[in-house]
Formats: sequence, structure tokens, C-alpha cells
Amino acid sequence: MSLNKLVGGDCGGNNSLVQLSSIVGRDASFSQPLSQADSFVHEFMAQNSQVPQTFNMNTLLNNLPVSDQAKTTQPLNTNHQVQNFIPQASRPWSAGPSVSFMPPTMMRPFQMPHQPFLHAPGPSNVQIQYLNESELENTDVKAKAQEYVNSVKDDDELAYNQFMNFMKKISAGELNLGATTEDQKKLSKDEILDEMTEKYKDEWAKLSDVSDYWGSEEANGISKEYNFTEANVMLENKSALEIGKEKLKMGDIPGAVLCFEAAVQQAPDSAEAWFLLGTTQAENEQDPLAITALKKSLEIDPRQLEAYLTLAAAYTNENMSKYAYMSLFDWLKASPKYSDLCPLDIDPKNLDIKDLENHVKTFYIKAAQLNPNQIDPDVQNGLGVLFNINQEYDKAVDCFKTALSVASDNAKLWNRLGATLANSERSEEAVEAYHHALNLEPGFIRARYNVGITCMNLGAHKQAAEHFLVALNQQYKSKSLHPSSSSVDTSSSTIWTTLRMVCSFMGEHDVAKLVDERNLSELNKFFEIE
Repeated sequence: MSLNKLVGGDCGGNNSLVQLSSIVGRDASFSQPLSQADSFVHEFMAQNSQVPQTFNMNTLLNNLPVSDQAKTTQPLNTNHQVQNFIPQASRPWSAGPSVSFMPPTMMRPFQMPHQPFLHAPGPSNVQIQYLNESELENTDVKAKAQEYVNSVKDDDELAYNQFMNFMKKISAGELNLGATTEDQKKLSKDEILDEMTEKYKDEWAKLSDVSDYWGSEEANGISKEYNFTEANVMLENKSALEIGKEKLKMGDIPGAVLCFEAAVQQAPDSAEAWFLLGTTQAENEQDPLAITALKKSLEIDPRQLEAYLTLAAAYTNENMSKYAYMSLFDWLKASPKYSDLCPLDIDPKNLDIKDLENHVKTFYIKAAQLNPNQIDPDVQNGLGVLFNINQEYDKAVDCFKTALSVASDNAKLWNRLGATLANSERSEEAVEAYHHALNLEPGFIRARYNVGITCMNLGAHKQAAEHFLVALNQQYKSKSLHPSSSSVDTSSSTIWTTLRMVCSFMGEHDVAKLVDERNLSELNKFFEIE
């Protein structure tokens, strides 16, 4: 029920409550002799029988002194709009699920601090005097503050308020109010700005570096130093590098990773070991670690051309477009065939992202046109990565297919073709490309994971969960290389998270709890994975 009809008048007229009181008062005059309670009601009605008039602000203002009318206050607007958004990241070589979810927005309400309520304020003994600004210019501020403190020392209420504390600090010299008004007038506007610039130059420098920081590798979770797995038993084996190569051939990618980690710890200057570690981690769905290892490899030997292309793909997966462009450009500069195409008078690091993109694309197209009758799969691979960054998926598909026409045994190219097809909503074709990659490398965990993602997009949730579990089982093969295998988890958190999502889609909430517990054996039983 709306209260407006009950207590609100229409355009200042009688409201319902007043009408009710008048009716009661009218009827009361015709009633029988009143009791004591009724007489009280009658007396109240008689005193409130007049209709209240509409509130008139002009009448109130006319009664105020002129000096008070001149004082106006403006309301403080405390409404703030907060926009919350989460950018969606795409991973071209690891096609993410099409389902996106937004976490609930948590907003902490702004609360005004409560003042301590000691006692009700009483009348003040202090007479407030208003001083002109001209009177204050030649006044000793400390003396005035001390005079004020002395004048209110007997007032219990003012003796403890914040303004009183402020004045005491001034009179005691604890607060320096800075330059006087006359000194400030002597400074020109330019001098004030120069003084502020000098005073806050360090702060300005920090603020100007904010954008650079958020675009840096550190801000994107890329560590300068490689984070090695603890308790790796392969550290004691001097043949770790060769064993890792054998495990890679057998499809044991997690086992190969541990061998290559041991190899680089045994020989930190081995560019080959760092390269194998980086490329294997990329296949193991661990791009940040892959980037760190590949950069170490290129620092030792900048001539490893495949490292630049793998690095560019890893940067693309991590949504670091500028670094991906730079890696592609570094490939051109390091290539004996195409280094002459790169101009020496332009530093790509000084270009903005759009100019850098056009710069790199131009020279890759020139490289492809140098020998129109001969296909270079590496150039086509680089162009495919470029078009993926720009989300020009049809062009990227053409590039990867062209590369595969002369390099059909390259599992990485098949996986990149599959991911590009999946991102362009051609899921059925993507599955076929992934199967080519897995036939060449059955232990290709990233390709296996991508198959599961594509099955999710097609609504085949059970099949998706099976592929995710196969990938997790492959990653758990390396647990035997740890002395305390029960406490070591070499699996990918990304795969576990996506598996849990699939179980939720299937309505298998009990199975989802098994995912939370990372109970792989029970999950294998439920999905009948051998």
C-alpha cells in the first residue's frame, strides 16, 4: 500500500490524515458526554483542526538576515560508478572453451567513520568572530592560535575537539604552515610549476612507467629465471639429455621435461638443452615456462630459428602480441635467407603495436614473394601466427595449409591449423587436424587438450572429459621420476579446471568433487579410462 494517499496532499491541498482528523472532530461534537480519555482526544482535535499550509521557502528566506541569505551551500555528490570487466583471453594454439563466466562483483560499501559520542553538546562560552583576510596577512599565526587556545581552555566541549587539537599544534610550532601569503604572491606561476615538478619528479617517473610495467613480461607472469621441479631424480643421471630425447620420441612429454630440466642444470650453457626444454614445455601446455627456457636458449645461441617461431606462438597464447611480433621479426633477422629484408634504420622496439604489426607483416610477405615457385614452410608458419594474432583466421588457415603441403609430418603445424579452425568456428575440421597431430605424436598433450576443447564446443561433454583425462594421465607418468611421488603434482591446472567445467555441464556434481580432490584413479574408473 502506498503511503502517498495517506499522508501526502495533492498540490498542497488537504491530505487524507487531516480529513480524518476533521471528521473525527466534527462527529465528536455530536456525541454523548465524554469520558476522561475522550475529552483528551477532543482537546487534541480542537488544537489541530486547522489545515496545514503548503511549505513556503520564500517566507522563511524573508525572515532570515541578509548576511545569512547570502550564504549558500552546495550538495556533495558522493555517487561513484564502478565498472567491472574481465577481458576474455584467446589462446590460438590452445583453443579455449567458448563458454565464459563472470564472477560476482564484490563491492565494499563506502562507510563514513563514526565519531565518538561522549556527551550531548552543551552551549559554548566562546564568541566566534569573523576576521577579514587583510587582517590576517600581517598576523602572527602562532600567537593567534595561542590566543584562541587560551580563550577556550575552560570550555569542556571544545577542549577535546579536532579543531582545538589542530590549533594547539600550530601554537606549539608542531605544524609548519609553509610560506606566508606575501611569499606565495612573489612566486610566478612558472616558478610554482617548476618547484612542483622538481619536488614530485620521482612520483611522475613511477606513474609514467605504469603502462610499461603492465605490458612487461613480469606483469604477465613470465619469470626471468626458470622455476625447476624439485626432487628430480634425473639430476644424478649424466645422460639426462639423451634419455629426454628418447622419452620425447616415445610420447612421454612430462618425463622428457624432467630430463631436460636436469640437463640444463647440469650444463647451464647448453643451448640445445634449453631449446628442447622450451619446445617440450610448449607441448606440455606450460607456455610461461616455455618462454623462459627458449629465451635462455636464444641468449646462448641466437641462430636457433625454430626457437623464435615457437617463442612467437607461446607469446601469442599468453596474449602478449608485441612480444610475439618481436620474436617473428627476430626470426627474419636471424635467417640467412631473409636478413637482408630487414632495414637497419628502424628499431621495431620503438614502434607502437599497430606500426609494429604492419612492419613485420610487410617483410614476411616480401619473404614469401622472394621465391614464388618454392614454398618455405617456416615463412608460412610465421604468417599463420601473424594472422592469428589479428584474428584473421581464414588467412591463417591458408598459410598453415600451404606450409603443411610441403611439411605434412610436422605435428605442431597440424595442431596450429586445428586451433585456428576451432577459433574460426570450424570445429569438425579442427578435430581432423588434431587427429593428424596426435597420429604423429601420440603424447602431444596440447593437441589432446585442444581436442577436448573442440568436443566441448560441439556439446560432446563425455568425450571431452575423456580426452582431458588422457592428457592428465600422460602428465602423471613423470611422477615415477620423483623420490616423493605422492607429494609431487606435475599436471596442468588448466586441464583440471576445464575438466571440472565439463563435469558441471554434465550434471555430475559428485564427479566434480573428485576433480577438486584431483582423484585421478576414481575419475578413470568413472569414465572407464584404462
